[in-house]
Amino acid sequence: MRDSHSEKPFSNITPFWQRLPQFFLYPLQGRLIWHPAVYALIGTGLWLLGSHDEDGGFSPFILTIAILVGIGFAIDLTRQAFRILEQTSLGNLRCADFDEADDVHKMSPYKLLLIMIVQGFFVGVLASIHPMLGLLATAIANLMLPASIMVLGHTHSFTDAINPVRVFKMIKACGWPYLALWVFGFILSQCAPIVIMLFVGKLPLTVLIAVAIFAFAYFTLVSFNLMGYTMYQYHHEIGYSPDRDFEINALASSRNNRPLSDDDILAQQVGALIRDGNIDLAMEMIWEELRYDQFNPQLSAHYAKLLLLKGDKAKQLEYAPRHLFTLARAGKAGRIGEAWQQARRLDPAFKIENPDHVLEIAAAAASVREYQIALEIVSGFHKRAPRHKDVAAALVLAGKLLSDHLRQDARALTLFNHVIAQWPGSPAAGEAQQYKKVIEAMTQGSQPA
Repeated sequence: MRDSHSEKPFSNITPFWQRLPQFFLYPLQGRLIWHPAVYALIGTGLWLLGSHDEDGGFSPFILTIAILVGIGFAIDLTRQAFRILEQTSLGNLRCADFDEADDVHKMSPYKLLLIMIVQGFFVGVLASIHPMLGLLATAIANLMLPASIMVLGHTHSFTDAINPVRVFKMIKACGWPYLALWVFGFILSQCAPIVIMLFVGKLPLTVLIAVAIFAFAYFTLVSFNLMGYTMYQYHHEIGYSPDRDFEINALASSRNNRPLSDDDILAQQVGALIRDGNIDLAMEMIWEELRYDQFNPQLSAHYAKLLLLKGDKAKQLEYAPRHLFTLARAGKAGRIGEAWQQARRLDPAFKIENPDHVLEIAAAAASVREYQIALEIVSGFHKRAPRHKDVAAALVLAGKLLSDHLRQDARALTLFNHVIAQWPGSPAAGEAQQYKKVIEAMTQGSQPA
């Protein structure tokens, strides 16, 4: 989980106590529900195999297998639960929105077991001193357990999860609502036994075993989803920044029935900030993202539009060259014409100052038939940076545009002759020579006999 105090704008988060029905629906997602279902089916199958012992008892061999399989299921379920807790705390509502899986929770089941053993040890020590101390220690341990799980999911550290200072810091971050979380967690821990009691005597034992296994796994996933959402709700107080806006992602996912990309979610966050009048905050958020993905055309377009919306002409002109280069580098040349014209409206003398970018941007514009704009981009380049390595190629590009698309063969020949004279033997001079021959042949062919 990412520890970052650079808070993103995640406002108007629905409190967890107002979303209780959604937590019960959470495990019904296709990528999750098969876990409890498979556990139940295999557990029932092992019961059927073991109960057919010739002596009328249960097969010791199958019992051993069942115990080992049960331990494996518990480990797998706990890993899945911790992954749900972490991803939910990062603002990912659906399994389809989860980050790429890793092994970060591989040891979480064993760490959780050790936490419970350590708590039990101290409860036992205090109980041996006085029964009332044992009761008090049991109450405190039960109260701390959800926070310990949340700390473990956040830091992946066993020592942090048993550190009372870290645990009470998590409780303090949630405030009094932590008590409501604990109550809901306690109720969820009793749901599986209650379900079993409801069906005892009403269902065959084989079916009852399947129901029990399914219910235990199901309510475990519900409980960890609830804890993860609580962490998301209080992420700023805990001290980290989520990846996504849970509310926006939830709305869009339910509407489109698909996970949103990070760019999609960012666009919606920016839109929400603009509607609230927080243009500066939106710009800060986009700029922070651009620091790590500087050639992302969608991020760059967002930033350029925010500058336009804010009306800061100086900043628009300052950012325009970077935006044009980003569009060219990312293969989004279709947007170059609009961006160039916007900069030229602000300053008719606008040019690309970085000589390393001129040819690439002009070639990108030419590739989408923005011939006049490509010419404007390279215009005067040979005077601004006469010694640059791209000057010859830029002049040849200009000559080709003049000849092929603007029917100005005389101007094109002047450029080609200049390249041939100044850079003889270069690839650009060779290309200029070929174009010159074609133009001269066409000119001679068009002259009257």
